[in-house]
Parts: sequence; structure tokens; C-alpha cells
Amino acid sequence: MSRVWNWTEILISLLSIYYIIKAGIFQWRQAVTALLPGAICLVSLFRDPRTADIIVTSICVTLSFYAACRLYELADAENPSTHTGLADSIRYFALGSVISVPLALLNVFYFSLSRPIHFENILCSAVFALKPALAEEVIFRFFLLAYARYLLHGKVEKQFSRIYIYALLVVPHTLLHYPDLFVKAPGQAIVMCVLDSVLFGLPMALLMEKKNLQMAAGMHWFIDFVRFAGGF
Repeated sequence: MSRVWNWTEILISLLSIYYIIKAGIFQWRQAVTALLPGAICLVSLFRDPRTADIIVTSICVTLSFYAACRLYELADAENPSTHTGLADSIRYFALGSVISVPLALLNVFYFSLSRPIHFENILCSAVFALKPALAEEVIFRFFLLAYARYLLHGKVEKQFSRIYIYALLVVPHTLLHYPDLFVKAPGQAIVMCVLDSVLFGLPMALLMEKKNLQMAAGMHWFIDFVRFAGGF
């Protein structure tokens, strides 16, 4: 799974670089903003021995965030995520966390079926959950949403366009979680993909498309935080 995940991030990084070059004029303010989520992802260096993988992910987050901002401009579409102040960003992040409580508990319950809960350090769990929350939401939803709107020229009113957007924001990210299971048990993998997409992927995609990156990241963060705190 790690290999598939890494190559997908690298391919998205290359796509990001292509559109950064295509956009032309370099926007320093957006570039500085893009460094923040990438830098936050580096906190996992203190826990995860896969140093190279984490550095690659952090670079990909920075590139895809900046590229997404430029794609929104090329599509002449509104980008509410970067037009939100710090106080509102914190509020949206907290709101996303609150509404994810039922899903977080359901996620821990699922993992507890295979092994018992073993409580970990809450503070460390909260900090380390920032990495998957930001990395996955920026790379696989924020960037891909901007990419979809660019391809659709910012027009998402048609039903087909909306289906295309949600499929792009949900399906690739979900599939990356189960490459090993597809080899060992394809039927079970399909069931897990459907459940994961409906219960977790689609709600986050809806928040990303209807609200902003901050709220989607808040939902993702709390789900992973509770999982880490439970020892999974």
C-alpha cells in the first residue's frame, strides 16, 4: 500500500508542477501559504521511521496546494479555503471535528473488532493526526477539486459534472487504502471500498466542495486522532 500511495503522490506532484508552470506568474503569497500545510506534515518525522516518504509527502502537499490555488484562478472559480481568515479557519476546523464524532467512534469500533483498544498519548495522537488529515485532504481532495473545476471551466451546475467531481474526490483516495486486500480478497475489498466511500469519503468530499478545506481537514483529523488515541 505504501508503494502505491507514494507513486500516486509523485504523479500528482508532477501534475501540480505542470500546472504551476502553465499558470505562469508566480504568486509569492500563495506559495508561502502552501508551505504551512507541507511543514505541518513534517511532524510525523518524530514518530514514523519512513523519513524519505514523509519528506516526499510534505513536498507534494506544498506543490499541490499551490497548484490548486492557481487552478482555481485559471478556472475563474471561487476558492473559499484560501479566502478565509485565521480565526474562521480555526472555527471551521473545529466544526468539522465536532460533526465527525459519530464517524470517529464508528471507525474505532471497527478496528476494535480485530484487536483490543490500547490508549495512547492523547497529545501525541492529536499532533500526529494532523499529517494524514492535511496531506490527504490537500492532495486528494483540495487539488483534485481545483483540477476538476479547471477541466469543467468552473461550471459544476450540471448533474454529470457534480457526479464526476464527487467520484474524483472519493474513489481514487479510497482505492489507495486497499491494494493489498484487492490481491488477497477482491470481493471483500470492493465491499470495504463502498463502505469507506459512503461513510467517510463522501462526507469529506461534500465538506470540501460545499464548504472548504479547513472543515474537511477537521473531520479527517478528528477521525484519525481518535483512531491513534485508541491504539490503532
